[in-house]
Amino acid sequence: MIFVKGYGQMCNNWLQYAHIYAWGLENGVNTVSMRFSYKYKYFKLSELPYHNFATYLLAKFLIKTKLIKCLWLQHPKYSTDENILRMLRNTPTIAADGWAFRHPALFDKYHNEIKRLFAFRHKKIAAKEAWMKSLPEADIRLGIHIRRGDYAKWQGGLYYFDDRIYAEMIRRFSELHNGKSIQVFIATNDPRTDVELIKRISGTDCIYMSAGNPGEDLFVLSECQYIMGPKSTFSLVASFYNDASLHWIESKDDKITEESFRKFDDVFMDV
Repeated sequence: MIFVKGYGQMCNNWLQYAHIYAWGLENGVNTVSMRFSYKYKYFKLSELPYHNFATYLLAKFLIKTKLIKCLWLQHPKYSTDENILRMLRNTPTIAADGWAFRHPALFDKYHNEIKRLFAFRHKKIAAKEAWMKSLPEADIRLGIHIRRGDYAKWQGGLYYFDDRIYAEMIRRFSELHNGKSIQVFIATNDPRTDVELIKRISGTDCIYMSAGNPGEDLFVLSECQYIMGPKSTFSLVASFYNDASLHWIESKDDKITEESFRKFDDVFMDV
């Protein structure tokens, strides 16, 4: 068994564990995500045996007291299949930490299993699902991920955009789909986002704030056919669920075209 330590925020953990889970399925190794055992309880994963707070505490104790070895997956020497399997032959339980473990072929092979594992728990998203169904129908649902907070400093603020820039991106998207009705759903970690300003500049009235917890916001974005936002695993993971088309905003001068949108399978290997 491999206890997987958390890495970063929710969707970093999602991608980290999905790769390790797929590798475990291929090699007959049970895996447990420590982070999804206690913190992010929005997914079916949290209903599985061993994915609970007691397991998290046990794993934390075993790692802290060095009763099990912890494998640092950032180092290519230690993250090879051969090395991991050799460690498991010597001891049936280890821990794994880090972000760099990648098995895209296995991710693709076990795509359906990963999707079932990270399916949203109905009781966690029922309110948002009912809310979205209550709104008037539209030809296109566009999800906008506005990431601020830590993005003010991450990469020197490269992907920190103000409301006017997001409004302009929505306007350009609307021009691309002239003649079609569009609903815009905003998921953001910034409660100061000015929706009325965005409506005015974009020329779009049907703009709605998700205003949910991370699981609810992820669900709302995942229900859209198109997603735009700064480079982030959050919008990337959202695009996974229903094969949404994703445009990562690189600058205020981005051109919005059909070709600028990409699918999850075309993007995730770059992350």
